[in-house]
This record gives sequence, structure tokens and C-alpha cells, in this order.
Amino acid sequence: MGEREDEVYLVGYAHIDLSWLWPRSETIHEICPRTFSSVLNLMETYPDLCFSFGSAQAYSWMERYYPEIFRRIERFVKEGRWEVVGGSWVEHNANIISGESLVRQYLMGKRYFMEKFGVDVKVAWLPDCFGFCWTMPQILKKCGIDYFMTAKLNWQIERMKPPIPFPYHVFWWQSPDGSRVLAYQTVGGYNDRVVKERILAQLEKLKKLHKIGRLMVVFGHGDHGGGPTKDMVERALMMKKDPSFPKVRFSRAEEYFEELKSLSKEKEYPVVNDELYLKTHRGTFTTEAFVKRANRRCEVLLLNAEKFSTLARRFGFRYPQAELVECWKKLLFGQVHDQIDGTSIDEVYRDAATDYADITHTAQRILNSALKTISSHIDTAGEGEYALVVFNPLAWERNDIVKVSLSSIDITNPCVLDLEGESVPYQLVEEDGEQMLIFLAEDVPALGYKLYYIAPAGGERGFETDIAVRECENILENRFFRVRIDPETGCVASLFDKRNDREVFDGSRGGNILEIYEDEPPTAWGEPAWNIYLGRRFEPELVSVEVVEKGPVRGRVRITKVFGKSKFTQDVILYMNTPRVDFELRIDWHEHHKFAKVSFPFNISTYYATYEIPYGAIQRFDHSLDDPAYEISMPPRRWEKSDRAKFEVPALQWVDVTDKTGEYGVSLFNDSKHGFSFEANTLRMSLVRGQRRGYPFHVYTLRLLPDSWSDQSDNFIVGEHLVKYAVYPHRGDWRSASTVRKAYEFNYPLLTVVEPHHEGELPPSYSFIRVSPENIVLTVVKKAEDSEETVIRLYEAHNKDTKAVIHFDKAPSEMYETDLMEWSKYIKEKLPVSGNHVQVPVAHSEIKTFIVKF
Repeated sequence: MGEREDEVYLVGYAHIDLSWLWPRSETIHEICPRTFSSVLNLMETYPDLCFSFGSAQAYSWMERYYPEIFRRIERFVKEGRWEVVGGSWVEHNANIISGESLVRQYLMGKRYFMEKFGVDVKVAWLPDCFGFCWTMPQILKKCGIDYFMTAKLNWQIERMKPPIPFPYHVFWWQSPDGSRVLAYQTVGGYNDRVVKERILAQLEKLKKLHKIGRLMVVFGHGDHGGGPTKDMVERALMMKKDPSFPKVRFSRAEEYFEELKSLSKEKEYPVVNDELYLKTHRGTFTTEAFVKRANRRCEVLLLNAEKFSTLARRFGFRYPQAELVECWKKLLFGQVHDQIDGTSIDEVYRDAATDYADITHTAQRILNSALKTISSHIDTAGEGEYALVVFNPLAWERNDIVKVSLSSIDITNPCVLDLEGESVPYQLVEEDGEQMLIFLAEDVPALGYKLYYIAPAGGERGFETDIAVRECENILENRFFRVRIDPETGCVASLFDKRNDREVFDGSRGGNILEIYEDEPPTAWGEPAWNIYLGRRFEPELVSVEVVEKGPVRGRVRITKVFGKSKFTQDVILYMNTPRVDFELRIDWHEHHKFAKVSFPFNISTYYATYEIPYGAIQRFDHSLDDPAYEISMPPRRWEKSDRAKFEVPALQWVDVTDKTGEYGVSLFNDSKHGFSFEANTLRMSLVRGQRRGYPFHVYTLRLLPDSWSDQSDNFIVGEHLVKYAVYPHRGDWRSASTVRKAYEFNYPLLTVVEPHHEGELPPSYSFIRVSPENIVLTVVKKAEDSEETVIRLYEAHNKDTKAVIHFDKAPSEMYETDLMEWSKYIKEKLPVSGNHVQVPVAHSEIKTFIVKF
């Protein structure tokens, strides 16, 4: 039996998946009110019982729809018995949403809890999420959160395979910048039943591993809600009375963490300076591809809308704070782990599609209005029939392609002129059934704009361009690359880098290889929406290879392939004066238990690849290696056996493969994909999976559902998909090649407004805000939450200490650093302002937030 000096902290909890195997409406009107009423009634009966719950969204629903339940919750929060945990808007994914989405989860969640309950949440609560990015401790600390709880790392197993256990239950979790939170991986799960034998076994395990005689048990029915029951509480009370049993107390989670922190003065807890990679559920990086794409597009659109709405305020634009907050809340709800991971039912995704459409409509309207307001104050007098204002949403000067719909131009045969009235190479093309004018805009100022003009073309014009297209050989060429498509396979047979005089791909295999894998679990228990079961590999059948565009701005070769009932249309695109090769892939997907990937066998020898993660980057070993006697630097460590389990890993906008010497590399950009694998110098990007939605068995009885799991029904994920990606070969490593900024450019295209000629106080080319040096990325410009000041956020992207310089178009009167909550409670430091620019030291991989007064 246990010793009386040991102590068990019983934390009541009800895990509620807000949108999983049931629709949102059921969560709002059945699960939450039933669960909370049951718990509140139990707390009335048992005055020692404590209960912990997070997810600000659930509280918000109660406040709106069930105010009496909300008032009862308020009372118990004031008594200290109902503990508000988590701090986030929902129990979110922590791998495939952007760094700014992670920040907003806590900005919105903690602010709600402070406003409604006066509670400053200290415990991050993500019991059921599928892995956690390395940068998360810094985000938590700068939101004022000190502790982190999960139960998922126990799931280090693919069903029916030997487990690879996570080694700790109590540890310091550290970000690349050195920020730490005290973390607890439950010894049990998050739906414990208060069983004496289980508790003793858990306590013994914790004592053996960490020499700690303090155990937190999270108990109560969950997933579909439920919470603690009378039987559980009665068993706990019996244990409290048992003199041979360890001490037992009903507790809040924060009390347990405070006890662990006090013990840390005498015990040395291990430090995990790495991501918390979940060695299962890897398929969720790809399952339900539409929701991943929609999330990325909405993240980009909202940040653009905030930036230009903020800049437009000086010209009388009313900042639409309430509308933007509501858009963010809808987006943050969509990031709840089951939904964005692709494991929910069809009805959940019908609701999600409506949310994404609402966000897109509102944010696009706001962005258009803000851009139009700024444009109306520019002196657009000049050549041609119209002025074209080209806006750059990123805080550095750039060259990039501009696309303008001809529906916005009342000219039959338009051309493009620069500020000097000189003709610019342009091309008329068709995209998605719409006639477009495209050209390369050069030197577009940082977070600013540059004017071009649209005029009637005066006849045929010849342009100097580096684009060459050889139709008979399926070759595209510019001054950087020569690309040849194999007419027998449709793959890129050769991508020759002219600047570095070398082939980018392995010459024997080529690149951009479309691959289809069997992906069927051996039994229904394999959770196919979650897990990957790759079997035989197939290559689709080639139908055709043809040049479909040949002009001064771009050339395009189209490859059409089929597999089963599915069709793949791959376009290879080369733009003038652009050092990357673009790809557009349209998939009409109708396969069951199949997995589509695209592979790039690089002409490079290395042990690892580098991946973008939320507000940072991480290096991961080639998963096929045995110990290469090599140490990576991000994080600094040697190869481990567990690296073999990382055969599918998450990333955001880019992945880079650089050779061992650091002299040459290739980056892969994408606009919506998150699953990747790296093996034997070959990088694969996961495209789409043909898996069935939902669970194969009833969650509570664990009985198989009545329909056969092999039933080829509408529950399988099918439909049309668009994927855009690009290959960016470079000299040096990803840092010297500005991969981070180039990937942002790929995801944040230039924006345009067609404007009539008029006078204005703004010049034809202008920058509002610019940051330097190259390793500084500015991501946020918005109105402050509680004042009329401006908030800007940036991060250091190359993992090196630096001095950032922020250039404004007008001198700030005051500027100070604040925390991610904008409370200036955890961080507040006034900065010296010198004219129009401010210098600020930024540590390696650090996120910085500033409040600026003008």
C-alpha cells in the first residue's frame, strides 16, 4: 500500500471534444449543458469537490445560450472550486496552425477568462492534442502561462505495434529561445475512474521514474462530456479515510503544479529541449485536406486585413475590431484538434465550410476597403487609363508576380507601364476560367505599395525576357534554370541550376514524382483517419504532356495523369527573372484507402532536413538512418532511436534540404500542406488521403458500428483539391538563401487595386514599415486590444541573436515591448526612439511584441 507522506491530487475534469463525432450544435445544446449541470449539482452535494475545465469557446456558449449555468459556474469560480484552465479558445492543434494562430488562441482565451471571471490562467491544458511544436513554451510564457499538461504522449504507439514510450511524466519543456514551462504528462489518462489499484500503480510508476510521491489524477467521463460521477467521488472519500492509503485530496491543477515547482528546488527535473512529437496519428497532418487549405488561406487573409486596416486608420478608415475578432474566433474554433486534424464527421466539415466562407467574405471585404482607402490618398496621376496600385503585405522590399483580373479593367487589349511610362513585359492568361493580366513587379516597397499604369496596347510589342519555351522538347528556361519534362513519365527529368552549374534532382530519377500508396489498416481498430499504413507504391498513368503557355512572363507545361477513378493535372511553371520553379497540382480524388504524395529525390547528400514550425524552425534526422554519429543544431542533439519513428512529420510553409557542407541546398515551399517525410536524400510532401471519416466503433461500448468498415460509402474523403508548391534551389544553407522570407512571399502574394487618376498626398511609391536584417520577420500589425495604439509583432527566424531595426514612415512618439497578451504584465520595457527607426535586440528564435504610439 502507499505511504501516508505520499499524496494524490484528484482533479475533476470532463473532456469535451467540441466538434468530433457529433456536430457543434450537439455540443452547445446537449453535451455542455448536461455535463456542466451534472458537475455543478455534484459540487453542491460534495463541498470538497473541485473541477477543472478549459476551452473559452465552451464558456462563451454557456454565457450566450444558458446564462443560468454560466452564473452557477461564476459562483464556483469565485469560491475557488471550479478552476479555469487551458487559457486557449479551444484545445487546439499545436503543429499545423501558424505561430500567430497559436498566439491568438491564448490572446482570445485568456482575455475572455480575465474579463468574465477575473482569472489569470496559469495552466495550459491540452490533454488530447496530437503533438506539440518546439516553440510553444515561449508562446505560453509570454502569455503568462507557467505550466503545461497533456495526457497524449502516453500514446507513443501505432495500434498493434510495440510502443516507444515517452520517457518522462514531469519535466521542464524548453523552447529554442530558452523559455521553459513545467510540464506534466499524466501517468494515467484524462478520463480516470478513481480506482484504488490504478492510482497505486500510477503513484509507484511516478516514484520509480522521478522519485516524486505526488500524483495528479485527472478523473471524470469524457470525450462526449460527462465529468465526475457520484460513485467516483464516493470512492475518493473512502480512500481519504483509509489510513493505509496515501493522502488524498480534491485539488485544482494549479495547486499540483505549484507543489511540483516547490519540489523542483530539491529535485532536478529533466529538460526536454525539443518538440513533443507524438509517435502516432501522423495521418492527421494530411487527412481532410480542404480544411488545412482553408485554414492557411484564412490565416493569411486575416493578417493582411489587420495590417492594411491599421495603416488605413490615419486616412480616416474605421478599424473594424469587432468584425475581425469574430473572424478570429471562428478560425480559432476551426483549429480544435479533432476538426483541423481531419478526424471528425461530415457534418462537422459542412459547418466548417460555412465558417471559412464567412471569414473569407468578411476579411476580404475589410481588406478591400482598407486598400481602397489608402489608394484614394495616393497621387495616381500619370500614364494610361488606370493606375494600378501594387501592395506588398510583407515588411521587406520584393520582386514578385502580379495578377490582375481583366474584369476590373475596361480595356480590350491592355498593357502595363511603369512609373516612367515605359512598357513592362506582361502576358494575358486564363486562370480558373478568368482572363488575367500578369507581370513581374520589381522593387515593391516594404509593407507599402508601388504604382503601375494600365493602358491600351498600341499593337504588337516585343519584350526582352529571359523566358524560353521549347515545345518539341518540353523545356522551360529562364536565366536561373532549365527545366525538362520527360515525355514518357511526365516527371521533371532535369532541373539544371545555371548559377551553380549542377542538377538539382538525382539524375537517375528526376523530380516532382507523383506517387500513390496503399494506405489501409489491417483491421477497423487501425483508426485510418488518424494513422498511416503505407503499403505498395503505384505511379499514375501518363495521359499527356503539353505546353499550354508560352509568353514573356511565364511558360507552363501541363502533365495529365490518371489513377483509378482519379485525375491529376500537374502544371510546371517558370516565371521571368524568378529563381524558383512553381508547380500547380489539381487533383480530382476518388480513391479509398490510398495516399498521394509527391517526391523530390535531390542531388544532395545529408543527414537531416529543416522544417518550418510555428514561429520557428526545427531540424529532424532522415528517419531511415542508423546512428550517423552526427549532431544537429536545432535542437542541439545526437541521433536517437526514436528518430526512426519520425517517418511522417509536420511543417508549415517550407522545408529545406541542404548538403552536409552547407554549400548548396533546395527549399520546398507550399501553400496548404503539412505532412512530410525525408529519407535517403528524398523529400516527400503528402498531398491527399482517401480515408473514411469518423471512428470505426462506438466510442463508449467499443463495439464495431453496424456498417462494414470496408463499405465504399460516402464517408470516404473525396473531391477536388488544388495544391501550389515551388522548388527553390540555392547556394549556401536556408539562412543565407532567405528561405523564410521567400516562403512568406509564396504564401502572401502581392495585392492590387485598380484606381482612377487623381491627386493625393501620398507619393507613387511608399513604405509604411520596414524591418531588417534578413532574419527578422514582421508578422503582425494591428490595433491594440485595449487602446488606439498600434501593435506590431516580429520574430527572429535564423536562431541567432541579432539587433532588429524597425523603420517607420513617421516617427513614433513612444514605443515599448509588451507581452503577447498586450497586458504589459509579464513584459514591459520602454524603448529609445530615434527619429523614424528603432533598434531593439532580439535573442535567437525570440518572438517580440511592441506597442507603438504615434
